[in-house]
Amino acid sequence: MAARRSPPQERERQRPRDSAAGNDQVHSWTLVTSQALDTAWRVGKGSVTLAVSFLVGILCYFRRLHLYLGHRLKRWIGYLQRRFKRNLSVEAEVDLLSYCAREWKGETPHAKLMRKAYEELFWRRHIKCVQQVRRDNYDALRSVLFQIFSHGLSFPSWMKEKDIAKLPEKLLFSQGCNWIQQYSFGPEKYTGSNVFGKLRKCVELLKAQVTEAYEQMKTAKAIPSLFRLLFTRETSSDPLSFMMNHLNSVGDTCGLEQIDLSVLGYSLEVKIKVFRLFRFNSRDFEVCYPEESLREWPEVSLLTENDCHYHIPVF
Repeated sequence: MAARRSPPQERERQRPRDSAAGNDQVHSWTLVTSQALDTAWRVGKGSVTLAVSFLVGILCYFRRLHLYLGHRLKRWIGYLQRRFKRNLSVEAEVDLLSYCAREWKGETPHAKLMRKAYEELFWRRHIKCVQQVRRDNYDALRSVLFQIFSHGLSFPSWMKEKDIAKLPEKLLFSQGCNWIQQYSFGPEKYTGSNVFGKLRKCVELLKAQVTEAYEQMKTAKAIPSLFRLLFTRETSSDPLSFMMNHLNSVGDTCGLEQIDLSVLGYSLEVKIKVFRLFRFNSRDFEVCYPEESLREWPEVSLLTENDCHYHIPVF
């Protein structure tokens, strides 16, 4: 019969089995933990990648949106600037020589003449800037009126009359000027009885400077030579033909002619000095309308390159 093992020997034999079991348990927990961490990493990595992709997509979208809105805003601003510039009757002051250099490049004889004319204005006439006026058939009238208002010049005496609003009717019924009903306003032709309301602010020039002068001329009274020139034209031998063939066309198909500038000067009681640049080095380079203006009348200045369009010189 075999002898029984002592307890110490039994314990020594049991220890390797317990260690192996412990190691297996630790390895199992390590494996589980590693798998859990790996799974968590894959899930986290996917989430982070998805989040980054989402953010990149949002950034790209907003970038494209920014570029699109910037492009549209730029076009809109450009449109507003062009529209606003087109609506300006009188533009801001610009340097005279810079304007000349921009407008008159090249070495043609005419371009050289214009540059010399602008240099004459700058150095000897002390004109430093120019204000461009919208190019249409009203630019001469607009240039003169702008200076009257901006310089605070006095209005002519006839504008202070109390009964000026009744003038069209007076001309028709008191003086027999039935032709006045044919007055037109640019593209708007015959207006019938409505013409009186529209004429109340502008027809005084026909009464005080044209109609009365015509009546005085018929009685051989002394009148300014300008009106004799006005009524010796075949196209304006009397007030009716003057209105129908000249005044009615102003602003519609043509601007003011030189003789009309003189009438305008008399009407507004101002002396209109015009620098005609294309007439440089001639006696017609600087002219005044009317020539017989009174000394106490205030003076306004215009410059023109072709007697068709006018701008405002700034001294």
